[in-house]
Amino acid sequence: MAFSTGNLIVTIAVFVCLVVSSIDAGYASNKAPDLPKDFCPQETGDITATTGECMCHWQHKDGCVGSGCQFQYGLSWYHYSCEDCRCVAKPKKN
Repeated sequence: MAFSTGNLIVTIAVFVCLVVSSIDAGYASNKAPDLPKDFCPQETGDITATTGECMCHWQHKDGCVGSGCQFQYGLSWYHYSCEDCRCVAKPKKN
């Protein structure tokens, strides 16, 4: 089966579009969202630079409380859209 010049150009164009879209898909936005006042207190968490998430200092399944808390890959965090979420301070050892 031989490609004509038109078919080759279309094939290359589709390939380039797919590659560019898949490369761009893995990146977060380069600007931070407007965060609510008192979001992610420094005593218990750190705010991500661009995704609007609070990464809890206590990386434990109980490190975050609220309806939208996440515990994945050993990280405890929540998104700014969760109004009842907050990080919990790590318990002091006796």
